[in-house]
Order: sequence, then structure tokens, then C-alpha cells
Amino acid sequence: MTGRLYKIVVLVSFLILIFVQLRLIYNTYTLRDRDFNLKEKSLLNDEYGRSIPTDKVYPGAGKIIDSILSRNMPNLRSTYLNDRKDFDQLSKRVSDTLFSTLQMRSNMDSVFKSIVTRNALDTNLHYLLTFQSIEINFDHRTGNIFIFNSKKDNTFLKENDQTSYGVVIAGELSNPTPQNRVTNLSVSGNLVYDYRVTFSLFVDHPYRMLKVAYQMLPTFSLVAICIVITVGINYYTYINWMRQKKETEIKSDFLNSIKHEFNTPITTILVASKSLDDEGVLNDRDRVKALVHIVERQARRLQSHINQMLEVSVIKKKVTLVETDLNYTVMVLVNDYKVKLQEKDNLTFDPYISEILVMIDPFVFTTMLNNMLDNSFKYNESALKHVEVFIDEQAAHYILHVKDNGTGIEDAAKERIFDKFFRSNKDNTIPGLGLGLYYVKECLDIHGWTMDMKTKVGVGTECMVYIPKHLSKMDQ
Repeated sequence: MTGRLYKIVVLVSFLILIFVQLRLIYNTYTLRDRDFNLKEKSLLNDEYGRSIPTDKVYPGAGKIIDSILSRNMPNLRSTYLNDRKDFDQLSKRVSDTLFSTLQMRSNMDSVFKSIVTRNALDTNLHYLLTFQSIEINFDHRTGNIFIFNSKKDNTFLKENDQTSYGVVIAGELSNPTPQNRVTNLSVSGNLVYDYRVTFSLFVDHPYRMLKVAYQMLPTFSLVAICIVITVGINYYTYINWMRQKKETEIKSDFLNSIKHEFNTPITTILVASKSLDDEGVLNDRDRVKALVHIVERQARRLQSHINQMLEVSVIKKKVTLVETDLNYTVMVLVNDYKVKLQEKDNLTFDPYISEILVMIDPFVFTTMLNNMLDNSFKYNESALKHVEVFIDEQAAHYILHVKDNGTGIEDAAKERIFDKFFRSNKDNTIPGLGLGLYYVKECLDIHGWTMDMKTKVGVGTECMVYIPKHLSKMDQ
């Protein structure tokens, strides 16, 4: 439950961090986008204003607007006062004629190109000139009347001529926005009646978003580094927490094991000692002898556990490698080990066909092989326990095999069997402190050897120690 809560807290914290960072990026992008090419926009605004000082939309467009509106103003006033539907239809025809003429006679391409060249601006700049509204004032009582308003439904216009910012008069810019609007002008005129036209100029790079993003590259880098560091710290903290949790569990299991392993012989010794204080027992020589043997056996058991724990601290302190015949050393250890086996247990050794000289530390090697044999018999529930020890060779290695018909090792425990104090079998009736295979791994590291393992639950385990040939010398 604690692990799950930890993961939830870390995940929520990470999502909050991502949200904050994305908000920061968005706000930064908005500011950058707003200020993008601010100097160019100011310059273009001034230059465009100078190109139409007494004109509208583009040079010469004022005459076009005046000529079309002047000949239609009487009819527009008459229909407005008498029939609003006729007025709406006439307004659409006048607007359509006006826009078509402005588009056809536009010289804005040459005007814009001249501005770009004259001011040494980026030649990749695109522009868009739009017409937003036309208003007429017949008299002060009626006020300004729209004959065209881009914000209303204008189905009479071609779809590709319409934008949310007005009718396209000239230009190729595909994405007009408030950020790339250079100017928005409303210019009044006086013919038969007063009128006012509103138009806008948009200028931008074709890849504005990429250019703004490129300017934000340092920000993106800092955000990415921040996220990576935060994820790394959280991951490192989680891994450490899990490792400490496992270590705590292992130590707890070790304490439980050591409590059982030490309490059992101590309790037996105390009971035997108390029995020896009984007059009736003291007078029975056979019973005294049996109790003495019990005390001795339990004392040796305690001594074995203590020695096993002490071996952890001394196994690496003093290593003495001696050239030794592997066949002979294994044979001696196997014969010695057979002495303490029960009659029904079977331990065999099949030596290699010739002498193999290996640099080994006798004490370390003895500890390793004894622990491997201990595990083979200890974790074995077969009626007839059988362990085979043999040596064979591959191209680059000699291989020492220890094969048993024991209980096998579950897949989940394979990666941890060499951990200090780890016991794959939680059965406290099986003696042990979880140090056996830890010693084996230490011994392998000391000699520069490796070990592989084949195991199947209920069938048995085969441990294979790989001894590199360049560390050995075979007698020819």
C-alpha cells in the first residue's frame, strides 16, 4: 500500500510539474509571438503610411472607391429610405463591384516589394491586404450605415476572398492574426455624402511559428533539463527507497532466521544442562553421555553459525592464490563432505580426464564448494538425495558442475539468490542465515569466475562455475 501511495504521489507531482512547465512555455511563446519582428512591423507601418499619404488601401485605390460610390450614392439613399431589401441587394452589388475592381487594378505587389527592397527587409516576407467595412452617412439623423461589414454573413462573395479580417484585396499571407497585423486604418471621404472605409495590412514570415520556436530554444532546453533532472531525482529516490525496503525485509527475515537458528540450540543446551542437574540422571551414565553429546552437537551448531557470520568480514581481507590441481582439490572436498552425509544420501564426483592447474585460494574455494553442496542437500526433499559433481570443458572454459535433485528455485527468486541474507525458502524449519550463495558470489568475484544456473521447481538445480582457460594450465 505504501509503495502504491508513493507512486501516486510521484505521478501527481510529475503531472503538476509538466502542467506548470507547459504553462510557462505557452506564456513565453505568447510574449515572443507578440513581440516577434516588432521593429519590422513599426517600419512597415510607417512605410505603408508614406506610400498612401492621401490615398486609400493602395496608391490609386481612392479614385476607384470614389468613382464607384459616387455614382451609386443617390440610389443607395433612395432604397435605404424606401425599401430596405432593395438597399441590401444594391449594397451587395456595389460592394462586389468595388472589391472586384480593387483586386483587378491592385498594384500592392509592386508597392510592397519596393518597401522590402528599400529597407533591406527579408525577401521571404508575405503580406495580405484586406477590406473590412464601408460606411455611408446620408444625414446626421440616420448616422453611419454599413453597406458592407466583414463581420456579417457575406455569402455573395467568393469563399477564397473572405477571411475573418475582411475581404482579400491583394497578397498571399495565409494566416492573418492580430500578432502579424501591421496596420488597421479607417479613412473618411466626402462625395455626395460622407463615407468611411476600413482596411488592414498583415505582414509575416511564412514559417513564423518555427522562427518563434527557434528563438525559444534556450527556454525549451532549460525546461527539458529541469524535467529530466526531476524525473531522474524521483527515479533515483524511488529505486533507493525500494532497495532500502528490500534490505529491511531481508534483514527482518535474517533476524527471524537467526532467532530461530540460535534459540533452538541454546534452548536444547539449557534443557540438557538442567537435566544434568538431576540426581537421577547423574546416576545414569548412558543418559549423561547422551545429554553431553546433545550439548556438544548443539554447541557445534552454534559455532557453525557464528563462523559463517564471521566469514563475511574476513573472506576478502586476505586472499592467497595458489596453483592447485582442480581435480584433486574437488575430490578431497567431496570425500570430506561425504563423512557428514546420511547413509541414504548420495554424493558423486566425476573428475576431468587430465590434471587442471588453477590459481585458487584454498580457504575461499573450500567455502564456495561447501556452501554449494550445503544448499544442494539442505533444499532437497527427495527420499533419495543425489548430488553430482563433475568437470567438463568448452572452447574457452572449464566448467565445474554441481547438480542435484532438490526442490529447485522459483523464477522470481533467481535474481536475488546471491543477495546477502536473502532466503528463497521462507521455511524456518530449514536451517540457514541466507549467506551461503552470497559467499559463493564473493568467491567467484575473487577468482574472476562466473556462474550460470539451470533450475526447475520440483526437479532440481544445476550450478555451473565457468573457469576461464587463460587462468588455468592443463597438464599435457
